Amino acid sequence: MKKNTLLYVLLVFNLFAKAQTIGLLYHDSGATEGYTLFSPLKNNEVFLINNCGEKVNQWTFTELPGATCYLLANGNLLRAGKDHIEIRDWSNTIIWSYATTANGIPQHHDIEPLPNGNVLCLVSESYTLAQMTAMGRNPANTNASFKSEKIVELHPTGLNTASIVWEWKFMDHIIQDFDDTKSNYGIVSDHPELLDINYEGNPVDYIHTNGLDYNADLDQILVSARHLNEIYIIDHSTTTQEAMGHTGGNLNHGGDFIWRWGNPEVYGQGTSADRKLFLQHDPKWVENDYLDQGKITVFNNGDATTNQNFTSVCLIAPEIVNNIYTKTNNKFNPATYDWSWNGSILGIEVHESKQSGTHSLPNGNIIIAETSTGRVSEITKSGTLVWSYKNPTGSIVNSNPTYYQQNSTISGSDNSFFRAEKYPANFIGFTGQNMTSTTGIIENENVLSSVCLTLDNPDFSNQNIFVLNPSSNNSIQFNTTITADSVLIFDINGRQVYAQNEFNGNKLDVALTPSLYFIQIQNGNLIKKFKVIVTK
Repeated sequence: MKKNTLLYVLLVFNLFAKAQTIGLLYHDSGATEGYTLFSPLKNNEVFLINNCGEKVNQWTFTELPGATCYLLANGNLLRAGKDHIEIRDWSNTIIWSYATTANGIPQHHDIEPLPNGNVLCLVSESYTLAQMTAMGRNPANTNASFKSEKIVELHPTGLNTASIVWEWKFMDHIIQDFDDTKSNYGIVSDHPELLDINYEGNPVDYIHTNGLDYNADLDQILVSARHLNEIYIIDHSTTTQEAMGHTGGNLNHGGDFIWRWGNPEVYGQGTSADRKLFLQHDPKWVENDYLDQGKITVFNNGDATTNQNFTSVCLIAPEIVNNIYTKTNNKFNPATYDWSWNGSILGIEVHESKQSGTHSLPNGNIIIAETSTGRVSEITKSGTLVWSYKNPTGSIVNSNPTYYQQNSTISGSDNSFFRAEKYPANFIGFTGQNMTSTTGIIENENVLSSVCLTLDNPDFSNQNIFVLNPSSNNSIQFNTTITADSVLIFDINGRQVYAQNEFNGNKLDVALTPSLYFIQIQNGNLIKKFKVIVTK
């Protein structure tokens, strides 16, 4: 009976797989156990959903995003708004709210939480034509107002206050071969650690940074320059004074680039044919203990004026020897991508001319977030789709966000988001939180979500049995006494780590490493499955 029911459920799942227009679009057993965080661009909400598309948590802010948000290790949410950076706890209580715009910090695109509680911010700064000419910039290619970028590190000092404790500027690390009367005149190809201020590019918004990441093990920062088609790594171990110069810090390179990649033509080490990045977004180091740890993911948007007029997602593997990023013939390694994918998801080509993002998961699967469609998907390295979801919310109307109904028409890109982040189920920030949805899906209906929930708990669904999460002290507690033929526990990779026959009781005494596990209880032909988060 159970087998027939499961086959029926799978049939329904496949039958309706293309019928859903919002919410959960696709889900199969290969999807990584975890929770996805997204902040719609057109309203002031932030949502955390499970793999079945159910809302696990929701935060409400007073302004539109500007544009990213992250979950912190303590379960709090860090979010950049249009004019503020805020931290809120799981219950939406404000922990910190800093008015960036009012304090002269025009933060944009991305922020990055640091382990010490500080926050890195991408910040715009403007220069006049006279200032840029004095730096050796060709005035014929420069507008009256020239936009550059810097990174500042904010240290929260109170509920509404912060201090800048570190700063780095692109304009402190430039070279030019236009005006030999200036001190920064030199041979561009001899200085890959510096930025050529006269490389052909946008005369107003020359750099346009759009992504930021931090590697705590290396104490280094990764930053994306969209208009130069490059990503850079700089040393964060410097002081602000050292970051202005060319010495100091762990590698004694000051604030100069210690690695750059994507467009070697910018520093005189190639031609347009050597270009690998095209108006890219969202570079990120792959986390430690993940399959591709140490590599870098990037959303390679594509450029209609080049031979890559399509979008791809890429993995890049920098080469480090004795703490130094290697070069070949003065060009930073590697020569090409470690892995790259482009194609379609559910019959719709992944092609985003701006924004969007990607990142790696513990098992090597890749998350792809498409801004214009508000769609986030998970694929394997072979390109197989295992999960896909579409934001069902849009613009604020009468002080409330729009909630689209299934099969309704979304106006343009009203449901867009800048990016989406998927966190593994054993993410430390989930410890102690209630990860069970109490409100269900966000949209009005979704057949796939219903099927997904049925598959998740195929039997005992009408019985009030559950695990008390999280579990600790080598004990897994149930809410009631259970009698079962067998109890099995599997780790996040599907490996059996515990088995007990003829169980009767309300708890399991078992020593497990802190992580997410799956418990299967069988009594006759009936099976019940639970998820349990084990802490110390």
